[in-house]
Amino acid sequence: MSRSDRGRSHVTGRAAVAGPPGYRSGGRRAVLVLAMLAMAAGLVSRTFELQFGENDQILAWARDHRLQESAVIGVRGDILDRSGEPLATSVEWSAVYADPSRIGDPLTVARALAPTLGAEVEPLAQKMSVPGQFVYLQRQVPPEQAAGVHELGLEGVGTVPELHRTYPLGDFAVEIVGSVSTDHAGISGIELLHDDLLAASDGSELREMYPGGRSVPGGVSESVLAVDGADLRLTIDGMLQFEAARILAAQVRETDAAGGVIILGRPATGEILAMSTATRDDSGEVLTGAENKAITWAFEPGSAIKGLTFSAVLDAGLASPATTRAVPDRLVVHDSQFSDYSPHPVLEYSVRDIVVESSNIGTILWGQRLGAAELDNYLRRFGLGARSGLGLYGESAGLLPSVSDWSGTSLATIAIGQGVSLTPLQLLQAFNTIANDGVYVPARIVADVTAPGGEPMSPQPVLEPRRVVSAAAAIHMRRILGEVVESGTGRQAAVDGYEVAGKTGTARKPHPDGGYEDAAGNYRYIATFVGFLPASDPELSLIVVIDEPTTTIYGGSAAAPAFAELARIALRRLKVPPPSDHEQHLILAALPAGDSRD
Repeated sequence: MSRSDRGRSHVTGRAAVAGPPGYRSGGRRAVLVLAMLAMAAGLVSRTFELQFGENDQILAWARDHRLQESAVIGVRGDILDRSGEPLATSVEWSAVYADPSRIGDPLTVARALAPTLGAEVEPLAQKMSVPGQFVYLQRQVPPEQAAGVHELGLEGVGTVPELHRTYPLGDFAVEIVGSVSTDHAGISGIELLHDDLLAASDGSELREMYPGGRSVPGGVSESVLAVDGADLRLTIDGMLQFEAARILAAQVRETDAAGGVIILGRPATGEILAMSTATRDDSGEVLTGAENKAITWAFEPGSAIKGLTFSAVLDAGLASPATTRAVPDRLVVHDSQFSDYSPHPVLEYSVRDIVVESSNIGTILWGQRLGAAELDNYLRRFGLGARSGLGLYGESAGLLPSVSDWSGTSLATIAIGQGVSLTPLQLLQAFNTIANDGVYVPARIVADVTAPGGEPMSPQPVLEPRRVVSAAAAIHMRRILGEVVESGTGRQAAVDGYEVAGKTGTARKPHPDGGYEDAAGNYRYIATFVGFLPASDPELSLIVVIDEPTTTIYGGSAAAPAFAELARIALRRLKVPPPSDHEQHLILAALPAGDSRD
Protein backbone atom coordinates (compact mmCIF):
# COMPACT_ATOMS: atom_id res chain seq x y z
CA MET A 1 0.00 0.00 0.00
CA SER A 2 1.34 3.42 -0.95
CA ARG A 3 1.71 6.23 1.52
CA SER A 4 -1.14 8.06 -0.29
CA ASP A 5 -3.33 4.99 0.11
CA ARG A 6 -2.55 4.69 3.79
CA GLY A 7 -3.41 8.33 4.15
CA ARG A 8 -6.78 7.87 2.61
CA SER A 9 -7.47 4.92 4.60
CA HIS A 10 -6.60 6.79 7.81
CA VAL A 11 -8.84 9.64 6.76
CA THR A 12 -11.61 7.20 6.07
CA GLY A 13 -11.19 5.69 9.50
CA ARG A 14 -11.50 9.06 11.17
CA ALA A 15 -14.62 9.83 9.17
CA ALA A 16 -16.17 6.52 10.27
CA VAL A 17 -15.60 7.33 13.94
CA ALA A 18 -16.85 10.85 13.65
CA GLY A 19 -20.00 9.81 11.87
CA PRO A 20 -22.40 12.00 10.10
CA PRO A 21 -23.33 15.47 11.33
CA GLY A 22 -25.36 15.41 14.68
CA TYR A 23 -24.03 12.01 15.69
CA ARG A 24 -22.07 13.33 18.69
CA SER A 25 -25.16 14.81 20.46
CA GLY A 26 -27.15 11.63 19.79
CA GLY A 27 -24.45 9.54 21.49
CA ARG A 28 -24.69 11.64 24.60
CA ARG A 29 -28.41 11.04 24.71
CA ALA A 30 -27.83 7.30 24.44
CA VAL A 31 -25.37 7.36 27.28
CA LEU A 32 -27.83 9.37 29.36
CA VAL A 33 -30.62 6.91 28.60
CA LEU A 34 -28.41 4.00 29.58
CA ALA A 35 -27.44 5.72 32.79
CA MET A 36 -31.07 6.42 33.63
CA LEU A 37 -31.99 2.82 32.94
CA ALA A 38 -29.19 1.66 35.21
CA MET A 39 -30.38 4.00 37.94
CA ALA A 40 -33.95 2.77 37.53
CA ALA A 41 -32.79 -0.83 37.72
CA GLY A 42 -30.83 0.03 40.86
CA LEU A 43 -33.88 1.68 42.41
CA VAL A 44 -36.03 -1.30 41.57
CA SER A 45 -33.41 -3.61 42.98
CA ARG A 46 -33.07 -1.54 46.14
CA THR A 47 -36.85 -1.34 46.53
CA PHE A 48 -37.09 -5.11 46.20
CA GLU A 49 -34.26 -5.52 48.71
CA LEU A 50 -35.89 -3.14 51.16
CA GLN A 51 -39.29 -4.73 50.71
CA PHE A 52 -38.23 -8.33 50.99
CA GLY A 53 -34.62 -8.45 52.19
CA GLU A 54 -34.41 -5.84 54.95
CA ASN A 55 -37.97 -5.84 56.21
CA ASP A 56 -36.90 -6.69 59.76
CA GLN A 57 -34.33 -3.90 59.85
CA ILE A 58 -36.85 -1.38 58.60
CA LEU A 59 -39.42 -2.49 61.16
CA ALA A 60 -36.79 -2.19 63.86
CA TRP A 61 -35.98 1.33 62.66
CA ALA A 62 -39.67 2.19 62.61
CA ARG A 63 -40.12 0.85 66.10
CA ASP A 64 -37.29 3.04 67.31
CA HIS A 65 -38.61 6.15 65.60
CA ARG A 66 -42.38 5.88 65.24
CA LEU A 67 -43.58 2.70 66.94
CA GLN A 68 -43.67 2.36 70.71
CA GLU A 69 -44.01 -1.08 72.33
CA SER A 70 -45.03 -1.50 75.97
CA ALA A 71 -45.45 -4.62 78.07
CA VAL A 72 -48.80 -5.61 79.58
CA ILE A 73 -48.22 -7.56 82.77
CA GLY A 74 -50.22 -10.74 83.37
CA VAL A 75 -51.20 -11.20 87.01
CA ARG A 76 -50.26 -14.40 88.84
CA GLY A 77 -53.26 -16.19 90.30
CA ASP A 78 -54.18 -15.78 93.96
CA ILE A 79 -53.97 -18.52 96.56
CA LEU A 80 -57.05 -18.29 98.78
CA ASP A 81 -58.16 -19.96 101.98
CA ARG A 82 -61.37 -22.00 102.09
CA SER A 83 -63.52 -18.87 102.64
CA GLY A 84 -61.89 -16.91 99.81
CA GLU A 85 -59.51 -14.82 101.90
CA PRO A 86 -56.10 -14.35 100.24
CA LEU A 87 -53.13 -16.32 101.48
CA ALA A 88 -51.00 -15.11 98.55
CA THR A 89 -51.79 -12.29 96.14
CA SER A 90 -49.97 -9.90 93.79
CA VAL A 91 -49.84 -6.10 94.03
CA GLU A 92 -48.22 -3.56 91.71
CA TRP A 93 -44.77 -2.41 92.76
CA SER A 94 -41.95 -1.10 90.56
CA ALA A 95 -38.46 -1.82 89.34
CA VAL A 96 -35.94 1.05 89.18
CA TYR A 97 -33.78 1.13 86.05
CA ALA A 98 -31.13 3.30 84.46
CA ASP A 99 -30.09 4.12 80.89
CA PRO A 100 -26.29 4.31 81.28
CA SER A 101 -25.94 6.07 77.89
CA ARG A 102 -27.80 9.09 79.32
CA ILE A 103 -25.99 9.29 82.63
CA GLY A 104 -23.08 11.69 82.68
CA ASP A 105 -21.62 11.03 86.12
CA PRO A 106 -22.75 7.68 87.60
CA LEU A 107 -21.23 8.46 91.01
CA THR A 108 -23.15 11.72 91.37
CA VAL A 109 -26.42 10.06 90.33
CA ALA A 110 -25.78 7.14 92.68
CA ARG A 111 -25.21 9.50 95.63
CA ALA A 112 -28.54 11.19 94.94
CA LEU A 113 -30.43 7.92 94.47
CA ALA A 114 -28.94 5.72 97.22
CA PRO A 115 -30.83 7.25 100.22
CA THR A 116 -34.19 6.77 98.49
CA LEU A 117 -33.48 3.13 97.60
CA GLY A 118 -31.68 2.35 100.87
CA ALA A 119 -28.77 1.08 98.81
CA GLU A 120 -25.00 1.48 98.80
CA VAL A 121 -23.54 4.19 96.54
CA GLU A 122 -20.68 2.24 94.95
CA PRO A 123 -22.73 -0.76 93.69
CA LEU A 124 -25.30 1.63 92.18
CA ALA A 125 -22.59 3.61 90.42
CA GLN A 126 -21.06 0.42 89.04
CA LYS A 127 -24.39 -0.68 87.57
CA MET A 128 -24.81 2.68 85.84
CA SER A 129 -21.29 2.52 84.39
CA VAL A 130 -21.82 -0.52 82.18
CA PRO A 131 -22.34 -0.14 78.41
CA GLY A 132 -25.90 -0.27 77.11
CA GLN A 133 -29.20 1.51 77.45
CA PHE A 134 -30.94 -0.48 80.21
CA VAL A 135 -29.92 -1.93 83.55
CA TYR A 136 -31.97 -2.76 86.64
CA LEU A 137 -30.87 -0.80 89.68
CA GLN A 138 -33.33 -2.38 92.13
CA ARG A 139 -36.24 -4.78 91.78
CA GLN A 140 -39.39 -5.05 93.90
CA VAL A 141 -39.58 -1.42 95.01
CA PRO A 142 -42.73 -0.41 96.95
CA PRO A 143 -44.89 2.50 95.69
CA GLU A 144 -43.56 5.06 98.16
CA GLN A 145 -39.97 4.40 97.11
CA ALA A 146 -40.89 4.54 93.42
CA ALA A 147 -42.56 7.92 94.02
CA GLY A 148 -39.38 9.11 95.73
CA VAL A 149 -37.33 8.11 92.68
CA HIS A 150 -39.61 10.12 90.38
CA GLU A 151 -39.38 13.16 92.65
CA LEU A 152 -35.59 13.19 92.23
CA GLY A 153 -35.99 13.78 88.49
CA LEU A 154 -32.67 12.16 87.63
CA GLU A 155 -31.75 12.05 83.95
CA GLY A 156 -31.55 8.46 82.70
CA VAL A 157 -33.26 6.94 85.79
CA GLY A 158 -36.84 5.71 85.79
CA THR A 159 -39.24 3.02 86.96
CA VAL A 160 -41.27 0.31 85.28
CA PRO A 161 -44.20 -1.49 86.90
CA GLU A 162 -43.78 -5.05 88.16
CA LEU A 163 -45.77 -7.26 90.50
CA HIS A 164 -44.90 -8.07 94.10
CA ARG A 165 -46.18 -11.21 95.85
CA THR A 166 -47.61 -10.63 99.32
CA TYR A 167 -48.64 -13.15 101.97
CA PRO A 168 -51.23 -11.76 104.40
CA LEU A 169 -50.63 -14.53 106.98
CA GLY A 170 -46.85 -14.21 106.64
CA ASP A 171 -44.88 -16.84 108.53
CA PHE A 172 -48.06 -18.45 109.85
CA ALA A 173 -48.73 -20.15 106.50
CA VAL A 174 -45.45 -19.92 104.60
CA GLU A 175 -44.65 -23.64 104.87
CA ILE A 176 -47.90 -24.44 103.04
CA VAL A 177 -48.24 -21.56 100.58
CA GLY A 178 -44.54 -21.32 99.77
CA SER A 179 -42.88 -18.45 97.91
CA VAL A 180 -41.92 -17.14 94.46
CA SER A 181 -38.80 -15.73 92.86
CA THR A 182 -38.33 -12.06 91.90
CA ASP A 183 -39.81 -12.93 88.51
CA HIS A 184 -42.88 -14.56 90.07
CA ALA A 185 -41.93 -18.20 89.47
CA GLY A 186 -42.90 -20.62 92.24
CA ILE A 187 -39.97 -21.93 94.27
CA SER A 188 -41.64 -23.76 97.19
CA GLY A 189 -44.94 -24.97 98.63
CA ILE A 190 -48.20 -24.57 96.71
CA GLU A 191 -46.55 -21.79 94.67
CA LEU A 192 -44.15 -24.37 93.21
CA LEU A 193 -46.48 -27.38 93.13
CA HIS A 194 -49.12 -25.56 91.09
CA ASP A 195 -46.89 -23.03 89.33
CA ASP A 196 -48.32 -24.09 85.96
CA LEU A 197 -51.81 -23.06 87.07
CA LEU A 198 -50.87 -19.91 88.96
CA ALA A 199 -48.40 -18.55 86.39
CA ALA A 200 -49.45 -15.70 84.08
CA SER A 201 -48.17 -14.80 80.62
CA ASP A 202 -47.40 -11.18 79.76
CA GLY A 203 -48.83 -9.38 76.76
CA SER A 204 -47.75 -6.30 74.76
CA GLU A 205 -49.09 -3.23 72.96
CA LEU A 206 -47.52 -1.68 69.83
CA ARG A 207 -48.64 1.84 68.80
CA GLU A 208 -47.49 4.34 66.17
CA MET A 209 -46.64 7.60 67.89
CA TYR A 210 -45.90 11.20 66.88
CA PRO A 211 -42.56 12.57 68.11
CA GLY A 212 -44.42 14.47 70.82
CA GLY A 213 -45.80 11.26 72.29
CA ARG A 214 -49.33 11.32 70.85
CA SER A 215 -50.83 8.31 69.09
CA VAL A 216 -51.11 8.53 65.33
CA PRO A 217 -54.81 8.28 64.42
CA GLY A 218 -55.29 5.25 62.22
CA GLY A 219 -51.63 4.35 62.67
CA VAL A 220 -50.13 0.98 63.49
CA SER A 221 -51.71 -0.59 66.55
CA GLU A 222 -51.11 -4.18 67.58
CA SER A 223 -51.70 -5.92 70.90
CA VAL A 224 -51.05 -9.31 72.46
CA LEU A 225 -53.36 -9.95 75.37
CA ALA A 226 -51.88 -10.83 78.75
CA VAL A 227 -53.27 -14.00 80.34
CA ASP A 228 -53.72 -14.00 84.11
CA GLY A 229 -53.05 -17.09 86.16
CA ALA A 230 -55.74 -19.23 87.75
CA ASP A 231 -56.81 -18.74 91.37
CA LEU A 232 -56.40 -21.67 93.77
CA ARG A 233 -58.71 -22.02 96.76
CA LEU A 234 -57.22 -24.22 99.45
CA THR A 235 -58.94 -26.29 102.12
CA ILE A 236 -56.95 -24.30 104.69
CA ASP A 237 -58.90 -22.04 107.04
CA GLY A 238 -56.85 -18.86 107.51
CA MET A 239 -58.04 -18.16 111.04
CA LEU A 240 -57.50 -21.75 112.19
CA GLN A 241 -54.07 -21.77 110.53
CA PHE A 242 -53.12 -18.72 112.58
CA GLU A 243 -54.47 -20.28 115.78
CA ALA A 244 -52.75 -23.60 115.11
CA ALA A 245 -49.39 -21.87 114.66
CA ARG A 246 -49.91 -19.78 117.80
CA ILE A 247 -50.95 -22.74 119.96
CA LEU A 248 -48.12 -24.94 118.75
CA ALA A 249 -45.46 -22.29 119.33
CA ALA A 250 -46.81 -21.72 122.84
CA GLN A 251 -46.75 -25.46 123.60
CA VAL A 252 -43.17 -25.80 122.34
CA ARG A 253 -42.16 -22.98 124.70
CA GLU A 254 -44.20 -24.47 127.56
CA THR A 255 -42.51 -27.86 127.25
CA ASP A 256 -39.08 -26.38 126.46
CA ALA A 257 -39.05 -28.52 123.33
CA ALA A 258 -36.95 -28.41 120.17
CA GLY A 259 -40.02 -28.02 117.96
CA GLY A 260 -43.29 -29.57 116.95
CA VAL A 261 -46.03 -30.13 114.37
CA ILE A 262 -49.78 -29.64 114.48
CA ILE A 263 -52.37 -30.61 111.84
CA LEU A 264 -56.13 -30.09 111.86
CA GLY A 265 -58.33 -31.89 109.35
CA ARG A 266 -61.79 -33.17 108.42
CA PRO A 267 -61.78 -36.97 108.37
CA ALA A 268 -64.74 -37.48 106.02
CA THR A 269 -63.25 -35.39 103.21
CA GLY A 270 -59.51 -35.58 103.87
CA GLU A 271 -59.38 -31.76 103.90
CA ILE A 272 -56.51 -30.16 105.76
CA LEU A 273 -57.76 -27.13 107.68
CA ALA A 274 -54.47 -26.12 109.29
CA MET A 275 -50.90 -27.42 109.25
CA SER A 276 -48.04 -25.75 111.09
CA THR A 277 -44.45 -26.41 112.15
CA ALA A 278 -42.49 -24.80 114.97
CA THR A 279 -38.72 -24.96 115.42
CA ARG A 280 -36.07 -23.32 117.58
CA ASP A 281 -33.22 -21.36 116.04
CA ASP A 282 -29.67 -21.25 117.37
CA SER A 283 -30.58 -18.46 119.78
CA GLY A 284 -33.41 -20.52 121.28
CA GLU A 285 -36.23 -18.48 119.76
CA VAL A 286 -39.28 -20.47 118.62
CA LEU A 287 -40.00 -19.84 114.94
CA THR A 288 -43.07 -20.68 112.86
CA GLY A 289 -42.87 -21.85 109.28
CA ALA A 290 -39.70 -22.68 107.35
CA GLU A 291 -39.78 -26.44 106.65
CA ASN A 292 -43.14 -28.18 106.49
CA LYS A 293 -42.30 -31.01 108.89
CA ALA A 294 -45.88 -32.26 108.81
CA ILE A 295 -44.88 -34.03 105.59
CA THR A 296 -41.06 -34.08 105.62
CA TRP A 297 -40.34 -35.37 109.14
CA ALA A 298 -40.53 -39.14 109.65
CA PHE A 299 -40.47 -40.14 113.33
CA GLU A 300 -41.11 -43.24 115.43
CA PRO A 301 -44.68 -42.87 116.75
CA GLY A 302 -44.44 -45.08 119.83
CA SER A 303 -47.71 -46.11 121.45
CA ALA A 304 -49.85 -44.01 119.09
CA ILE A 305 -49.53 -46.86 116.58
CA LYS A 306 -51.39 -49.22 118.94
CA GLY A 307 -54.66 -47.84 117.62
CA LEU A 308 -53.71 -49.27 114.23
CA THR A 309 -52.35 -52.56 115.58
CA PHE A 310 -55.57 -53.33 117.44
CA SER A 311 -57.79 -52.13 114.59
CA ALA A 312 -56.09 -54.91 112.60
CA VAL A 313 -56.59 -57.43 115.40
CA LEU A 314 -60.29 -56.56 115.63
CA ASP A 315 -60.78 -56.61 111.86
CA ALA A 316 -59.02 -59.97 111.52
CA GLY A 317 -61.61 -61.45 113.90
CA LEU A 318 -59.01 -62.47 116.47
CA ALA A 319 -60.71 -60.64 119.32
CA SER A 320 -63.39 -58.24 120.42
CA PRO A 321 -62.79 -55.27 122.74
CA ALA A 322 -63.77 -57.45 125.70
CA THR A 323 -61.50 -60.40 124.84
CA THR A 324 -58.97 -60.93 127.62
CA ARG A 325 -55.66 -62.66 128.02
CA ALA A 326 -52.93 -62.90 130.65
CA VAL A 327 -50.43 -60.05 130.33
CA PRO A 328 -47.17 -59.97 132.32
CA ASP A 329 -45.17 -56.78 132.72
CA ARG A 330 -42.09 -58.18 130.91
CA LEU A 331 -41.51 -60.32 127.86
CA VAL A 332 -38.40 -61.64 126.13
CA VAL A 333 -38.62 -61.68 122.33
CA HIS A 334 -35.69 -63.17 120.46
CA ASP A 335 -32.69 -61.54 122.15
CA SER A 336 -34.43 -58.51 123.68
CA GLN A 337 -36.54 -57.88 126.76
CA PHE A 338 -39.60 -55.66 126.55
CA SER A 339 -41.53 -54.19 129.49
CA ASP A 340 -44.58 -52.13 130.35
CA TYR A 341 -44.13 -48.63 131.70
CA SER A 342 -44.94 -49.66 135.30
CA PRO A 343 -44.20 -53.05 136.90
CA HIS A 344 -47.31 -55.14 137.58
CA PRO A 345 -48.24 -58.75 138.27
CA VAL A 346 -49.69 -60.91 135.52
CA LEU A 347 -53.06 -59.33 134.76
CA GLU A 348 -56.09 -60.43 132.81
CA TYR A 349 -56.21 -57.56 130.36
CA SER A 350 -58.95 -57.12 127.77
CA VAL A 351 -58.13 -55.59 124.41
CA ARG A 352 -59.80 -52.44 125.70
CA ASP A 353 -57.61 -52.45 128.82
CA ILE A 354 -54.41 -52.90 126.81
CA VAL A 355 -55.12 -49.87 124.61
CA VAL A 356 -56.43 -47.66 127.43
CA GLU A 357 -53.46 -48.50 129.68
CA SER A 358 -51.09 -48.54 126.68
CA SER A 359 -49.55 -51.90 127.60
CA ASN A 360 -46.53 -52.75 125.44
CA ILE A 361 -46.57 -56.40 126.46
CA GLY A 362 -50.26 -56.88 125.73
CA THR A 363 -49.81 -55.25 122.32
CA ILE A 364 -46.82 -57.45 121.46
CA LEU A 365 -48.73 -60.61 122.44
CA TRP A 366 -51.64 -59.69 120.19
CA GLY A 367 -49.26 -58.61 117.43
CA GLN A 368 -47.68 -62.06 117.53
CA ARG A 369 -51.12 -63.59 117.24
CA LEU A 370 -51.83 -61.41 114.19
CA GLY A 371 -48.48 -62.29 112.56
CA ALA A 372 -45.85 -60.31 110.72
CA ALA A 373 -47.38 -60.55 107.24
CA GLU A 374 -50.83 -59.43 108.38
CA LEU A 375 -49.51 -56.60 110.54
CA ASP A 376 -47.44 -55.34 107.62
CA ASN A 377 -50.43 -55.65 105.28
CA TYR A 378 -52.74 -53.65 107.55
CA LEU A 379 -50.20 -50.91 108.26
CA ARG A 380 -49.60 -50.39 104.56
CA ARG A 381 -53.34 -50.20 103.92
CA PHE A 382 -53.47 -47.52 106.62
CA GLY A 383 -51.02 -45.52 104.49
CA LEU A 384 -47.70 -46.23 106.18
CA GLY A 385 -44.67 -46.49 103.92
CA ALA A 386 -46.30 -44.38 101.16
CA ARG A 387 -46.74 -40.68 100.44
CA SER A 388 -50.11 -39.07 101.01
CA GLY A 389 -50.74 -37.98 97.42
CA LEU A 390 -50.74 -34.27 98.24
CA GLY A 391 -47.78 -33.88 95.92
CA LEU A 392 -45.99 -31.27 98.03
CA TYR A 393 -42.26 -31.35 97.40
CA GLY A 394 -40.07 -32.96 100.03
CA GLU A 395 -42.79 -35.26 101.38
CA SER A 396 -41.37 -38.37 103.04
CA ALA A 397 -42.84 -41.84 102.63
CA GLY A 398 -41.57 -42.79 106.07
CA LEU A 399 -40.03 -46.19 106.65
CA LEU A 400 -41.87 -49.47 106.95
CA PRO A 401 -39.34 -52.21 106.17
CA SER A 402 -40.34 -55.10 103.97
CA VAL A 403 -41.31 -58.18 106.00
CA SER A 404 -38.43 -60.04 104.38
CA ASP A 405 -36.08 -57.59 106.09
CA TRP A 406 -37.63 -57.88 109.56
CA SER A 407 -35.39 -59.13 112.34
CA GLY A 408 -36.38 -61.39 115.20
CA THR A 409 -37.67 -58.40 117.19
CA SER A 410 -39.26 -56.39 114.34
CA LEU A 411 -42.77 -57.71 114.87
CA ALA A 412 -42.63 -56.72 118.54
CA THR A 413 -41.11 -53.29 117.99
CA ILE A 414 -43.29 -52.31 115.03
CA ALA A 415 -46.46 -53.34 116.87
CA ILE A 416 -45.63 -50.80 119.59
CA GLY A 417 -44.32 -48.07 117.26
CA GLN A 418 -40.57 -48.57 117.20
CA GLY A 419 -38.45 -49.56 114.21
CA VAL A 420 -41.05 -47.91 111.96
CA SER A 421 -41.24 -44.24 111.05
CA LEU A 422 -44.03 -42.12 109.63
CA THR A 423 -44.90 -38.49 109.09
CA PRO A 424 -47.43 -36.59 111.22
CA LEU A 425 -49.75 -36.46 108.21
CA GLN A 426 -49.53 -40.24 107.68
CA LEU A 427 -50.47 -40.89 111.30
CA LEU A 428 -53.38 -38.44 111.14
CA GLN A 429 -54.62 -40.08 107.93
CA ALA A 430 -54.49 -43.50 109.57
CA PHE A 431 -56.62 -42.27 112.50
CA ASN A 432 -58.96 -40.57 110.01
CA THR A 433 -59.54 -44.07 108.63
CA ILE A 434 -60.80 -45.20 112.03
CA ALA A 435 -62.97 -42.07 112.20
CA ASN A 436 -64.37 -42.85 108.71
CA ASP A 437 -65.73 -46.30 109.67
CA GLY A 438 -62.63 -48.00 108.29
CA VAL A 439 -62.34 -46.17 104.94
CA TYR A 440 -59.09 -44.40 104.04
CA VAL A 441 -59.83 -41.01 102.44
CA PRO A 442 -56.84 -39.32 100.73
CA ALA A 443 -55.66 -35.99 102.08
CA ARG A 444 -56.64 -32.83 100.19
CA ILE A 445 -55.27 -29.30 100.36
CA VAL A 446 -56.59 -27.74 97.10
CA ALA A 447 -60.36 -27.27 97.13
CA ASP A 448 -60.80 -25.89 93.61
CA VAL A 449 -59.12 -24.02 90.76
CA THR A 450 -60.69 -21.08 88.93
CA ALA A 451 -59.24 -19.91 85.62
CA PRO A 452 -59.89 -16.26 84.64
CA GLY A 453 -63.49 -15.97 83.55
CA GLY A 454 -64.11 -19.65 84.28
CA GLU A 455 -65.99 -21.76 86.78
CA PRO A 456 -64.33 -23.37 89.81
CA MET A 457 -63.12 -26.91 89.14
CA SER A 458 -62.09 -29.44 91.78
CA PRO A 459 -58.84 -31.28 90.99
CA GLN A 460 -58.94 -35.05 90.71
CA PRO A 461 -57.34 -36.80 93.71
CA VAL A 462 -54.15 -38.74 93.08
CA LEU A 463 -55.35 -41.61 95.31
CA GLU A 464 -58.77 -43.19 95.60
CA PRO A 465 -60.57 -43.96 98.88
CA ARG A 466 -60.16 -47.56 100.03
CA ARG A 467 -61.51 -49.74 102.78
CA VAL A 468 -58.89 -50.74 105.33
CA VAL A 469 -60.91 -52.36 108.13
CA SER A 470 -64.58 -53.16 108.59
CA ALA A 471 -66.99 -50.58 109.92
CA ALA A 472 -67.53 -52.75 113.00
CA ALA A 473 -63.81 -52.87 113.78
CA ALA A 474 -63.50 -49.10 113.31
CA ILE A 475 -66.50 -48.35 115.52
CA HIS A 476 -65.13 -50.64 118.24
CA MET A 477 -61.78 -48.87 118.06
CA ARG A 478 -63.44 -45.44 118.20
CA ARG A 479 -65.09 -46.42 121.45
CA ILE A 480 -61.83 -47.76 122.90
CA LEU A 481 -60.00 -44.58 121.90
CA GLY A 482 -62.76 -42.60 123.57
CA GLU A 483 -61.97 -44.42 126.82
CA VAL A 484 -58.28 -43.48 126.40
CA VAL A 485 -59.35 -39.83 126.79
CA GLU A 486 -62.10 -40.50 129.30
CA SER A 487 -60.09 -42.54 131.79
CA GLY A 488 -56.71 -43.44 130.29
CA THR A 489 -53.51 -41.68 129.26
CA GLY A 490 -55.21 -38.99 127.17
CA ARG A 491 -57.30 -37.17 129.77
CA GLN A 492 -55.80 -33.77 128.99
CA ALA A 493 -57.20 -33.96 125.46
CA ALA A 494 -60.77 -33.83 126.78
CA VAL A 495 -63.13 -31.10 125.48
CA ASP A 496 -66.23 -30.25 127.52
CA GLY A 497 -69.45 -31.37 125.87
CA TYR A 498 -67.74 -33.59 123.28
CA GLU A 499 -66.53 -37.18 123.39
CA VAL A 500 -62.92 -37.17 122.18
CA ALA A 501 -61.24 -40.31 120.82
CA GLY A 502 -57.47 -40.50 120.56
CA LYS A 503 -54.18 -42.09 121.53
CA THR A 504 -51.05 -40.90 123.23
CA GLY A 505 -47.55 -41.76 122.13
CA THR A 506 -44.26 -41.34 123.98
CA ALA A 507 -41.32 -42.61 121.95
CA ARG A 508 -37.59 -42.55 122.49
CA LYS A 509 -35.92 -40.68 119.68
CA PRO A 510 -33.20 -42.58 117.80
CA HIS A 511 -29.72 -41.17 118.29
CA PRO A 512 -27.87 -40.11 115.09
CA ASP A 513 -24.99 -42.41 116.04
CA GLY A 514 -27.29 -45.42 116.51
CA GLY A 515 -29.39 -46.71 119.37
CA TYR A 516 -31.43 -44.39 121.57
CA GLU A 517 -28.97 -43.22 124.23
CA ASP A 518 -26.41 -40.47 123.93
CA ALA A 519 -22.86 -40.77 125.27
CA ALA A 520 -24.06 -39.78 128.74
CA GLY A 521 -26.81 -42.41 128.77
CA ASN A 522 -29.64 -39.90 128.27
CA TYR A 523 -32.70 -40.32 126.07
CA ARG A 524 -34.55 -37.81 123.91
CA TYR A 525 -38.30 -38.21 123.37
CA ILE A 526 -41.10 -37.44 120.95
CA ALA A 527 -44.55 -36.89 122.49
CA THR A 528 -47.70 -37.36 120.40
CA PHE A 529 -51.45 -37.11 120.70
CA VAL A 530 -53.64 -37.95 117.73
CA GLY A 531 -57.40 -38.26 117.64
CA PHE A 532 -60.79 -36.97 116.50
CA LEU A 533 -64.12 -35.64 117.76
CA PRO A 534 -67.00 -36.01 118.31
CA ALA A 535 -66.09 -39.68 118.71
CA SER A 536 -69.57 -40.89 117.77
CA ASP A 537 -69.69 -38.87 114.53
CA PRO A 538 -66.24 -37.38 113.82
CA GLU A 539 -66.12 -33.92 112.26
CA LEU A 540 -62.55 -32.95 113.13
CA SER A 541 -59.24 -34.74 113.53
CA LEU A 542 -56.03 -33.42 115.01
CA ILE A 543 -52.46 -34.46 115.65
CA VAL A 544 -49.90 -32.74 117.86
CA VAL A 545 -46.28 -33.93 117.87
CA ILE A 546 -43.77 -32.32 120.23
CA ASP A 547 -40.12 -32.91 119.44
CA GLU A 548 -37.76 -33.38 122.41
CA PRO A 549 -39.93 -31.94 125.21
CA THR A 550 -38.08 -31.56 128.50
CA THR A 551 -40.51 -30.27 131.14
CA THR A 552 -42.65 -33.36 130.49
CA ILE A 553 -41.98 -36.14 127.99
CA TYR A 554 -45.39 -37.84 127.77
CA GLY A 555 -47.88 -37.48 124.94
CA GLY A 556 -50.69 -37.08 127.46
CA SER A 557 -49.14 -33.98 129.02
CA ALA A 558 -46.80 -32.58 126.35
CA ALA A 559 -49.11 -32.85 123.31
CA ALA A 560 -52.70 -33.42 124.47
CA PRO A 561 -53.28 -29.92 125.96
CA ALA A 562 -52.53 -28.26 122.60
CA PHE A 563 -54.89 -30.76 120.94
CA ALA A 564 -57.72 -29.75 123.28
CA GLU A 565 -57.11 -26.00 122.88
CA LEU A 566 -57.17 -26.05 119.09
CA ALA A 567 -60.13 -28.46 119.06
CA ARG A 568 -62.22 -26.06 121.15
CA ILE A 569 -61.48 -23.16 118.79
CA ALA A 570 -62.14 -25.24 115.67
CA LEU A 571 -65.47 -26.55 116.98
CA ARG A 572 -66.68 -22.99 117.51
CA ARG A 573 -65.27 -21.78 114.21
CA LEU A 574 -66.96 -24.55 112.21
CA LYS A 575 -70.11 -24.54 114.34
CA VAL A 576 -69.95 -28.25 115.17
CA PRO A 577 -72.65 -29.00 117.75
CA PRO A 578 -72.09 -31.58 120.48
CA PRO A 579 -73.86 -34.86 119.69
CA SER A 580 -76.96 -35.62 121.71
CA ASP A 581 -77.04 -38.54 124.12
CA HIS A 582 -79.55 -40.20 121.76
CA GLU A 583 -77.09 -40.03 118.83
CA GLN A 584 -74.29 -41.54 120.91
CA HIS A 585 -76.63 -44.29 122.11
CA LEU A 586 -77.50 -45.21 118.51
CA ILE A 587 -73.79 -45.53 117.62
CA LEU A 588 -73.07 -47.75 120.59
CA ALA A 589 -76.17 -49.85 119.98
CA ALA A 590 -74.90 -50.64 116.50
CA LEU A 591 -71.77 -52.32 117.89
CA PRO A 592 -71.70 -56.10 117.58
CA ALA A 593 -71.62 -57.90 120.92
CA GLY A 594 -68.46 -59.74 121.91
CA ASP A 595 -66.94 -60.84 125.16
CA SER A 596 -64.84 -63.79 124.06
CA ARG A 597 -61.84 -64.89 126.12
CA ASP A 598 -58.47 -65.90 124.74
